[in-house]
Amino acid sequence: MLHILKTKNRMTTVQSNIARNILDSLSISKIIKDVHIEDVNSPWNEKVILLTKRNGYVDIKLYLWKKDAFLSGRIHRLFLYISDAHDQDFNYDAKIVPHGTWEHKIRETYNHIWGIYVDSRIARMGMENFFDKTLRRNLFIDAQKSLPWPVSNLLFEKLWNKEKYTHNEIIHYANNLDELSGIDNTLELDAFEIEIGRSLMDRTARKHIESITSNAIRDIAYNIINFTTSNCKGTMIESSYYGIYFMYDQEIFAEMLTTKTDAIHITLFDFHSNIHRTYIITEDSEEINAVQQFIKTIYDNIANHSRLKAIKNPYTAPIEK
Repeated sequence: MLHILKTKNRMTTVQSNIARNILDSLSISKIIKDVHIEDVNSPWNEKVILLTKRNGYVDIKLYLWKKDAFLSGRIHRLFLYISDAHDQDFNYDAKIVPHGTWEHKIRETYNHIWGIYVDSRIARMGMENFFDKTLRRNLFIDAQKSLPWPVSNLLFEKLWNKEKYTHNEIIHYANNLDELSGIDNTLELDAFEIEIGRSLMDRTARKHIESITSNAIRDIAYNIINFTTSNCKGTMIESSYYGIYFMYDQEIFAEMLTTKTDAIHITLFDFHSNIHRTYIITEDSEEINAVQQFIKTIYDNIANHSRLKAIKNPYTAPIEK
């Protein structure tokens, strides 16, 4: 008899019933003994883990977003990863999965392709899904920064429309993605989006600040960053297309634009209070303290209240063993 267990936080009866009904419709229900469910604060963090094997049965753990939106599709897609992993025709082999440390780009592409395989099947079933075709397309194209958008879109369509994969095929495509396009990879290498990608890869937050011509403005930028690193522990300060962004707990809460010669443009996003503020900081500005204190306020709001994440770590696979 299948047992569905709560492991942490709340689990709704709806979650439990849907998980049980979906499993009953899949062949893997014969080998699954217990399903443990734990809440997470975002659909980006959903995943499934194989826990243990006992007498020919396996236990699995689902990490599910607490909301009920797209719930059937979200649960079904997670079970499809388990179904694939136990499908003899798919022939899953954990030993050949690209390693995220020294094969991070291949691992990222591998995760995208398997995700496309899963979510395209959910779409063909007619189920609503958080990771619908549009979102999957955008995530995939954004990850292929060395390719023009039309080429990435063509690759995505071919991946999405392929109805059956083996694990070896996913590994092969992750290593040889250009084979799918049928397009000479020397074409359009001066496309605007590629130039932006190259520029972004070449830039760091420090280089953005060092390029500010005004010594006073440059010092102000350093002061704001030093204040943030000292008072907002765990904040990531990274290069963006036009400047620098500040992110904590996967939520971007500030952007600093350094492209002007005589000013810094700072936008602060407080989604907790739904207040967004923009400051133009010049050499004579008296708002620096106000900017710093608002940064600290937003940081505290994020730290104290978990929110929907907006950016997904591309190296985190939705299935773990």
